[in-house]
Amino acid sequence: MKQMNIKGLLIFPLLAATISGCVNGDDYNTPDLSGECNTLTVTKTVQDITTTATPTYQQYLGDDVIEAYVTSSDEGGNFYKSISLISLDGAVGFSMPIDAYNLYTKFEPGRKVYVNMKDRYFVTENNSTVIGSLYNNSTPADLGDDEVGRISGVEYQNIVKRSCEKVDENDIVKHLTVAQAKNNANLNMLIEFDNVQFTDASVGKKYFDPSINNLGGATNHLITDEFGNTIIVRVSEFAVFAQKTISNKNGKIRGVLTKFGSDFQFMVRTENDINLTNDRLAIDFYPPIGGTGILYSGTLSEPFTSYTTTNQQVFPKYINDAVVGSRYWQVKTFSGNKYIQMSSFGGTPEANRTLFIVPVDMTAANTLSFATKSGFDNGSPLKVYYSMDYVPGANISGATLVDITSSFSIPNGPASGYPTNFTNSGNYAIPGALTGNGYFIFEYNGNGNGGITTTMQIDDITIN
Repeated sequence: MKQMNIKGLLIFPLLAATISGCVNGDDYNTPDLSGECNTLTVTKTVQDITTTATPTYQQYLGDDVIEAYVTSSDEGGNFYKSISLISLDGAVGFSMPIDAYNLYTKFEPGRKVYVNMKDRYFVTENNSTVIGSLYNNSTPADLGDDEVGRISGVEYQNIVKRSCEKVDENDIVKHLTVAQAKNNANLNMLIEFDNVQFTDASVGKKYFDPSINNLGGATNHLITDEFGNTIIVRVSEFAVFAQKTISNKNGKIRGVLTKFGSDFQFMVRTENDINLTNDRLAIDFYPPIGGTGILYSGTLSEPFTSYTTTNQQVFPKYINDAVVGSRYWQVKTFSGNKYIQMSSFGGTPEANRTLFIVPVDMTAANTLSFATKSGFDNGSPLKVYYSMDYVPGANISGATLVDITSSFSIPNGPASGYPTNFTNSGNYAIPGALTGNGYFIFEYNGNGNGGITTTMQIDDITIN
């Protein structure tokens, strides 16, 4: 019987672009066996299978039975036509692709199941064992492209048998740190992280949010622990909770560890796996830099000619803060002219919010001006603010920012290449009510994942 392909599907990568539902009521004319259970004689251990698996698929010819506990669940729509399982001793995991929906009604987390291995095909993919059926890629004459794929929606009922035994999933969950979890030995296991939170780029976004990324119909978020260790949390566009908003809180997240290529991916099963109730921790992967020689002055002329280091990011008189993402404003040179530049173009795609912060004596200062040039323009990434309560080096979220962007002329550049000359912004008249030490803030907002990637250059920052 020809089975369906699950290439890369065990961990949900690149699968959802062609599916139309995950938790709907599709009828495969199979009975609900949730109330039935079986007792079979076990003849082999899970390890007997996994230790013989290789990257080349094999057919299992012995009439043997293994037993395992279920760790995954498709109840929330994030797992799709696949079950993750672990050996009864919790030492090793594996997965089984099955062409059926609502598998959780029969094979819920903690349920012990029996697997009839006779004539199954098994293989090592993404460093974990997969047990399924042979898929011929619709080319029966070409054996070279055959691979392990899904067991049919009818056939699996004779292969995976629901036992009468179920343990509480709390008895099989592993409590690990992010660093400990990222190990091939933990694949397909149920894991819970404590003291974790979504990174700033995901907070306030949807669980499935193409503005962050859309990789095969799913969004890869990052969660972090207090030490800055991160791991991908992958959420399908078909997850029941896909359009829920991500919390800024800290707490526990439970799920199943999977892998695609070299990337470990954590798969939550339902929204109940995400329990973020504690105050958010201040974790700054790319902290503010510079600011060691801050001087509050009523006058400034900054052409950036005094900075001699290529791609210099540290400015003693100013603060350079990669609030979101890893990129800072850098000194660049073209045709003998120096300026600072920021862009979300190129490199590893990421969301960026990067600030260049200029201290000023608001009492003594009267005007602010600068010059800009934008290249390969696909949107306007630059905003300008002032703040009177920012604390140098502190999290910008604690400061009040007043948007003054509309007071300046910041023209868009060409879609390809750069304008010949910088454009002067015009003078901003500092309100007389502003007195004391304050800051002007140049903010770049971009996103290499389908968002604004305009390259923005700033020169000749002038305060009079």
